[in-house]
Amino acid sequence: MGVEEPEERKEPGDELLGFRSRLLMGVIFAALYIGTFGPRTGWLPGVISGVLGGAVIFLLLKEVDERRKRRRRAGIKPYTPPVRRKHRR
Repeated sequence: MGVEEPEERKEPGDELLGFRSRLLMGVIFAALYIGTFGPRTGWLPGVISGVLGGAVIFLLLKEVDERRKRRRRAGIKPYTPPVRRKHRR
């Protein structure tokens, strides 16, 4: 009876990375950041900065996926770089 929103169709190219891959990239960034800057700046600031940086990486990749989905739904073609032509002399 009520108005229901249409279900989202999942197409193969919708997501650049899945949830697990985005999470893994955030954890890898955090670990590398902590391992690099922990001894230099102190462990507490290194850990805090690494965790926040990992969260930013995760959210950034999530936003990229969301924008890709919106563009695909709107029918906008993905970006293709211009063709480079050689100069004639």
